[in-house]
Amino acid sequence: MKGLGTRGGIAVMAALLALPLVGLVGLATDGARAWLLRSRLHTALDAAALAGARNINLPAAQRDAEVAGMFWANFGVAGSGFVADQATGHAWRGFLDAMTTLDPPVAVDANTMQVSAHAVLDTTFARVLGVASVEVAAAAQAKRADLGMELSLVLDVTGSMDTNCTTPGNRTASNCGVTAVPREPGTTTTSRNNNMDLLRLAAADLINILYGTRETVANLWVSVVPFTTTVNLGPNRHGWLETEAAASLDANFAPTSWRGCVEARAGYAGSPEDGDRRDYTPSEAPFRPFLYKSTLGLYTLEGAAVPGDNDWARKLWDATTSGDNAITEDWYLYRGNYQVGPNVGCPTTAVLPLTASKSVVLDTIQSLRPSFRGGTMGNLGLQAGWFTLSPRWRDAWALGAAPAGQATSLPLDYNTPYIRKVIVMMTDGTSQWHDATHGFPGACSDTTKSTASYPSSPAPGPAQAVRPIACPATNQVANVAAASGAPAITNNADYTGYGRLKDGRLGPGITNNSQAQTEINRRVASLCTAIKSAGITIYTVVLDTSGSNTSAETRTLYQNCATTPQNYVFVSRPTDLRTAFQQIGTQLANLRLVR
Repeated sequence: MKGLGTRGGIAVMAALLALPLVGLVGLATDGARAWLLRSRLHTALDAAALAGARNINLPAAQRDAEVAGMFWANFGVAGSGFVADQATGHAWRGFLDAMTTLDPPVAVDANTMQVSAHAVLDTTFARVLGVASVEVAAAAQAKRADLGMELSLVLDVTGSMDTNCTTPGNRTASNCGVTAVPREPGTTTTSRNNNMDLLRLAAADLINILYGTRETVANLWVSVVPFTTTVNLGPNRHGWLETEAAASLDANFAPTSWRGCVEARAGYAGSPEDGDRRDYTPSEAPFRPFLYKSTLGLYTLEGAAVPGDNDWARKLWDATTSGDNAITEDWYLYRGNYQVGPNVGCPTTAVLPLTASKSVVLDTIQSLRPSFRGGTMGNLGLQAGWFTLSPRWRDAWALGAAPAGQATSLPLDYNTPYIRKVIVMMTDGTSQWHDATHGFPGACSDTTKSTASYPSSPAPGPAQAVRPIACPATNQVANVAAASGAPAITNNADYTGYGRLKDGRLGPGITNNSQAQTEINRRVASLCTAIKSAGITIYTVVLDTSGSNTSAETRTLYQNCATTPQNYVFVSRPTDLRTAFQQIGTQLANLRLVR
């Protein structure tokens, strides 16, 4: 019995010694589980902090939703029942079944985002030592790194952007008013009921994301390029014009003045073969001023006048005007396609070359207005965007001394360390050559007069009919006589950056709008390739709220134009235009982890 007692004692002793050993193994096991949990928290928080920093200038609710979405996507949620509205400040079972809480994100300053989380992990073996759970906490911080960028916003301001604004006619404040663009990030602003107003706000959103609350950001410069079928380089650019054209400028535009728009440098004697697809400077290839000549008195039917598509006499529409045919181009928003004058079709806002000032950029965006007539030729806008970023244009723009820390003045050389060159282009439709229906050349189908005069209040002068002469009946068009040198009536259209369609400046085989569209698209594609080859990143946004204006060919064109498929956005709902620009803004915000 004595031997049995000894063996029993040893067994009891072994059992007593096994208890702490099991506890130690349990601590090691649960410690390893806690380490895995902490590692997973850090990974998820790093991603969440980056998302927060990238969206730091969006409204807080939208920013925090991005943070929470990124955290839980990387951390994981166990089981069902997760509620997105309770993604922060509420405990959910996640990785290793730990009850985990994402704390509300904190914006440390205008550039830095801090996120933190804590989790309670139920133990397994360590419970035998009385340790029922372990709490693990972690935090991460991300900061936007203000790496350098030259950014050009190339924006479509054609008349089709003036949606829901019947012109002339319905220009109510609710439809056609101009909303003040936000000057600070995260501002809640509701647009008016037209695409032009949405574009202003969307472009301002992008700028506010990049600048935050600062007026300038080190090594950030922005240009703005509004386009139609031409671009406005500014009325002070006489030295960029052909010598003969500059000398006759005042006479050709009198009694008004040249607004600053130029023609495509292509398709006429002396122009470069690829003048609308390269970044030639004005000294290499001077511009021709865009001049929409008067059609007044050029077309008659049995001796009686029939309307041209731009009938203007050399008189301004003001209080001293008598009779019809005064220049009304300054009242384009009221008269729409029925305006007349030498600058018809020219954007009123001139190209803004690269500037460091947030306020100057926002002021330019605020000034954008739709410009009627001509059509849409995005290649000329895209090319002008290149002008603002090309170092070859440095002397032409003459933007002053080199910025701090840079070897040259703007635009900087390609591949300058830590500097990116970016174009964000937005257009609302297919490349096309517009043909006004109220006068020759081209179709003339408005067979009734209109005695209406816009605007009625305040009126710039006495009443001037919108359509003082009606188009002839269809069966009479063949008998319309054109004066010597007048633009051809048939198979023709508005004056554009390429002149008239019948001028053949796109090529001798281009005789109708469909062929012109195909050729312009070919030139867009060629230009996109040249710009990307120079080292410039391209983003494209195509807006089509009608569901039919933008062809599949156009969508493919601009998707291929973008540097990557992810850099292309198609917007089918007006309200999504701001979201598209916000997404691009966040992609352009460079980030780095700081802790």
